Amino acid sequence: MNEETMNRIIKRCQEDEEYAKAFDFLMKASQAAAHAGFTNEDMASICIMGWMIGTDPDLGAMIKNMSKISKMGLDIVDK
Repeated sequence: MNEETMNRIIKRCQEDEEYAKAFDFLMKASQAAAHAGFTNEDMASICIMGWMIGTDPDLGAMIKNMSKISKMGLDIVDK
């Protein structure tokens, strides 16, 4: 991470309590993930997916439904 980006994040943490809490959570979770053996690619995929669901709740509902279908042993087929 470059200095400019880190300074922007620190400034935002100082100004926005919710942002600071999310930053703290992400730092702790990513450290735990590193200890558990996640790769950078794993982390990027998971974090981007989480961010996308956060910006579009319908996407989260769709993924939840797909998970339910998968747990039932059915395949999702696009013809």
